[in-house]
Amino acid sequence: MKSLMDKPNNNQGYSLIEVFIAMGILSIVLLGMAGLINITVAINRNSAEKTVAITLSQDKMEEMITKGYLDLPAANQTVTEDYGTITNYLSYKRITDIKINKPDTNIKLITVDTYWNNDARRVRFQSLISNTVPD
Repeated sequence: MKSLMDKPNNNQGYSLIEVFIAMGILSIVLLGMAGLINITVAINRNSAEKTVAITLSQDKMEEMITKGYLDLPAANQTVTEDYGTITNYLSYKRITDIKINKPDTNIKLITVDTYWNNDARRVRFQSLISNTVPD
């Protein structure tokens, strides 16, 4: 009867070169994935910044529409809330522009632009509001 000690050793294992090649391939794959992670983080940050800008524009537009035609300025007016002046959103700038529509002066055009990244990015909301006379 043969014992375990009498068995021939067939364990050849991996050579050092094979281990280095495997580590090199793994390194290339991991570096590629790290690049994808950086791109994903940048896209998520851009989406978050754009969501804030859209919300700021929408809030201002709702405020203007809630005022109604008669409570808006009677003449063309542009109001700029510069960087650092919007509470809790210091890295955003908002410009609200109200213009009397021509030739129909009973309509006002409201434009709200919100900028960020030093004016490199912008969202714009526009709406018309009319002077309606109740019956």
